[in-house]
Amino acid sequence: MKKIIYSTLIFLAFSCTSIKQIGQVNMISNRNIDPKLNYEAISRYSGGSKKELKRSRAVSIQDAIDNTVRKIPGGEFLMNVKVYSINNQYIAVEGDVWGQSNNATFRGFKIGDKVTWKVFENFKTTFKTGVIKSLKDDKTCLIEDENGQVVEKKYDEITKAK
Repeated sequence: MKKIIYSTLIFLAFSCTSIKQIGQVNMISNRNIDPKLNYEAISRYSGGSKKELKRSRAVSIQDAIDNTVRKIPGGEFLMNVKVYSINNQYIAVEGDVWGQSNNATFRGFKIGDKVTWKVFENFKTTFKTGVIKSLKDDKTCLIEDENGQVVEKKYDEITKAK
């Protein structure tokens, strides 16, 4: 019984992550902002979940900004930013991602592109086609298939159709 208690205490001691807010800024960017463009808020509180903060491995503020902005297709800069220190070793940022959602592309895909993907049914491989309706994040998009159903697919699973 003592072994279980000691191992639990050791696990808790090593699994604890120290997250400390070290600053706030109104706006931050690694890119030049064009004042002639109409930017809009694309995502609120991006990068701020406990899971995202704990996973941060950015060693500089620049890397942390890039990691947060690149997760959102069309993202250009952050507003209402909180800067965090993770275990006094890494940096993470949380904020509202601003950009141009109408020009959003990710991995060469954009809203309205016709795409195709493989489906395995009854020990056969078939192909389905659909149209991208939303670029959800840096890993997946939402596609309306030929039957009108919306499915979520990873970018690695789809290819552009003609």
